[in-house]
Amino acid sequence: MTGSGWRRRRRANSQSGQAAVEALIVLPVVVLTVLLVVQLLWLVFANATFRVAVSYSLRAGSINHGSRLAMERTLVAAMASLEPVWFAGEAPEPSRFELRRMQLKVTAKQWLHYQLTGRLQVHRPTAETSREESERRYDLTSARWLQELAIDHARTRTSQADAQRWQRQRELDIEVWWCLPLEVPFAAQVLSQMKQWWGDPAQRHCAVREQLLGRPMWALQRRLAAPLQSGYREGLNP
Repeated sequence: MTGSGWRRRRRANSQSGQAAVEALIVLPVVVLTVLLVVQLLWLVFANATFRVAVSYSLRAGSINHGSRLAMERTLVAAMASLEPVWFAGEAPEPSRFELRRMQLKVTAKQWLHYQLTGRLQVHRPTAETSREESERRYDLTSARWLQELAIDHARTRTSQADAQRWQRQRELDIEVWWCLPLEVPFAAQVLSQMKQWWGDPAQRHCAVREQLLGRPMWALQRRLAAPLQSGYREGLNP
């Protein structure tokens, strides 16, 4: 082999080795970037679902006397749509019974997840307002006397008091935290480390649950208020 041919072969081998090294460096970055994009897209979708779920939950509490149970059930039922559902068998469409069974299964799973990691806090009406301004009422549905923060005869009541204060005290103001599991490999760990830069209470809340359950989680949070559509009773009656 001539000297020039040997040099060309050596240069080609060098370039090939350099390309291999560059590929080894760049490929993990590209893969991680793709995984992060997939995880972030899922976070955007999950957050949109969460915002709708909180709105439904607030509505359920507003028309059910501020019932925490009604709000939590509505929230969990809406968030159950994030659970993937797989049907066995070759039938083109699952039966109504199978659909109902899977719906109950995913809802129960999300209910357990909420009990372990979620939080729903009522900021208004406050306990002080409920105690001081509640009235004794007879409920036809349960056929018993109970205490209620009334909302009826609003025009007459606000004419005798500070209207703005009266209306504000009869708003249902809730804040919901939901710890969303991060499922995409590698991207979940990266985001789990990044969330430490946020010092808000919701992220700290999910960080504790993350340690207990051993799964990376991201905190979804929303605070929302709306006027009560029924008298507030939560916490006033045994």
